[in-house]
Amino acid sequence: MTFDILVPSKREAPGVTDTFFAAMDINLLMHAQFPNPESKEFFRGWLFRDTMDHVQSVDKGVLVARDPKTGKIASFAKWNVQRQQRPREMEEEEEAKDDEFPDFCRRQYLGPYADLTKSKRDKVLGDKTYYHVTYLCTDPKFNGRGAASTLLRRVQAEASKENAPVILEATMNAVSFYQKHDFQIREELNMLLPARGSDEPTEYYEERVMVWTRD
Repeated sequence: MTFDILVPSKREAPGVTDTFFAAMDINLLMHAQFPNPESKEFFRGWLFRDTMDHVQSVDKGVLVARDPKTGKIASFAKWNVQRQQRPREMEEEEEAKDDEFPDFCRRQYLGPYADLTKSKRDKVLGDKTYYHVTYLCTDPKFNGRGAASTLLRRVQAEASKENAPVILEATMNAVSFYQKHDFQIREELNMLLPARGSDEPTEYYEERVMVWTRD
């Protein structure tokens, strides 16, 4: 199936959030971080703003795969470009984000997860310039039609222009997909999370840090 690949406008941005929630409904971490309707509604607005920020920022990117028949967003990818020398204002902006989420979101699973993934990326790639895929989500109704593969290849092509690796944190059900696109497992990460609808952290959650490099 052929999709329209484009940078989203404000008109497409709500479709990005819809695709995220459709894709991530099975994900334990998402429900641990945003456990109730109020927190999910907040995150919906956050995702909209984050999408537009990726459109406008120099070292960020976002692409969507849009179904030409229905206009639905089948899949989207977001990424950041991590460079060796980071402007101080970017570091200050990241520090300010610690207080970005209100109390009805579970901060105990937001900040620690972000810190854990950053420490793993630092361990694997150090001070290298790299592309970090932060989201690659596909609406389950469009699974198996090549949308995510098309978007991922576009990110790889952009990284190749700078001879930069691509790194991401893969959920366990997506590891084989990334391996088909020549990503290799470099690190493991795990957390204890509450089951959906619970407050007690009893569930073992895993992801894999995976890296692609140009041959």
